[in-house]
Amino acid sequence: MLRILCALCSFLAGCPTKVLFSGCVCSRCRACSFIACISCKHIGINLTDPMFRGIYRGVQKHQDDLQDVIQRAVQIGVKKFMITGGNLQDSKDALHLAQTNDMFFSTVGCHPTRCDEFEKNNPDLYLMELLNLAENNKGKVVAIGECGLDFDRLQFCPRDTQLKYFEKQFELSEQTKLPMFLHCRNSHAEFLDIMKRNRDRCVGGVVHSFDGTKEAAAALIDLDLYIGFNDAPWCGVKNTHAGSKFIKTSFPTKKKWENGHCLKDRNEPCHIIQILEIMSAVRDEDPLELANTLYNNTIQVFFPGM
Repeated sequence: MLRILCALCSFLAGCPTKVLFSGCVCSRCRACSFIACISCKHIGINLTDPMFRGIYRGVQKHQDDLQDVIQRAVQIGVKKFMITGGNLQDSKDALHLAQTNDMFFSTVGCHPTRCDEFEKNNPDLYLMELLNLAENNKGKVVAIGECGLDFDRLQFCPRDTQLKYFEKQFELSEQTKLPMFLHCRNSHAEFLDIMKRNRDRCVGGVVHSFDGTKEAAAALIDLDLYIGFNDAPWCGVKNTHAGSKFIKTSFPTKKKWENGHCLKDRNEPCHIIQILEIMSAVRDEDPLELANTLYNNTIQVFFPGM
């Protein structure tokens, strides 16, 4: 995430704000570093990741603390969470979790590093199951994705497979009329080419995990797309990151799990306030005004009926 921020610092300082927080969805965040009530939404949290259940590489390391993670976020003002679907099963799990809480929403799609799943059985059937899951659960499912290209991790899924099934998933957006939650890493030229060919097939979307130049970001914004920042539980702000000097809000954190504390190296929804602090400092903007802009961006893309 900070790699994105560092690459875009000069761009963010002067560009129109076509940016959203990606990592969870929060509305009306009130952080301890601000007296004012901050309105924002933050998208794409991976709450289905086993680490939020205390499981790491298949081993139970500590007790399930998902509800504590949610509560910490709620305590700083988080109101809504948009849970990412990374493949068919993950999309089902995300939807199931979304159905347990009025604050939760989800996405349906297949991440670029997992697109080989289309070809393990019947690609058309896999796509149809994704479509039915999204179409039959509108209201809870608010976007198609996470889909796109990731050429940094070709060891998980070959380039040609990613290209084929990224383009294929525009069928989901076209039929459901849902926006897209997109992924672009080390693949800007190919991503932009596919987006240009298919832009009229989707109502809009946000490009999450973006790591390109300011010129690349401008090209995406010219397509009326948004740029997403951050990604719980993996992309937290570290002391070595350039933006860390702008952080004002911290949370009790332990290297080893302890009840009532954040866990070192596990990013949580409550940390989204730190991204706002960094962005407002880089852009030299009032945090409240910037948060309201980001909030309105997210409403426009993913919750147009609100």
